[in-house]
Amino acid sequence: MMRHLYLAASAVAVAFSLSVAATPASATDRCCPPPPVKLTLCVDDPCDPCPAFPVTVCVPACCDPAPCVSWRDGAFGRRVATYVWPACGHRVDVVVTRRGEVIVRD
Repeated sequence: MMRHLYLAASAVAVAFSLSVAATPASATDRCCPPPPVKLTLCVDDPCDPCPAFPVTVCVPACCDPAPCVSWRDGAFGRRVATYVWPACGHRVDVVVTRRGEVIVRD
């Protein structure tokens, strides 16, 4: 009789351990952030009569699509646009050189 109880208890223990090991990790166990998304910014310098031009940047997926932008003068006659997404704190600088070349700094 004791042997049957021992076998039954062993079978339950083995079945429990197999079910725990076979259970996949839930989404909350993984802490991977979503991949960044590409966003096209319309860069329009208020001090330059040239038309606006598109610039594609990668931002975290949690960022709100509408950034705040501010312009300032840079070194060597460059103009620098700073885009900031307040919701996530991400910042991108777009530098426009005197020759019209664009440099993106993430």
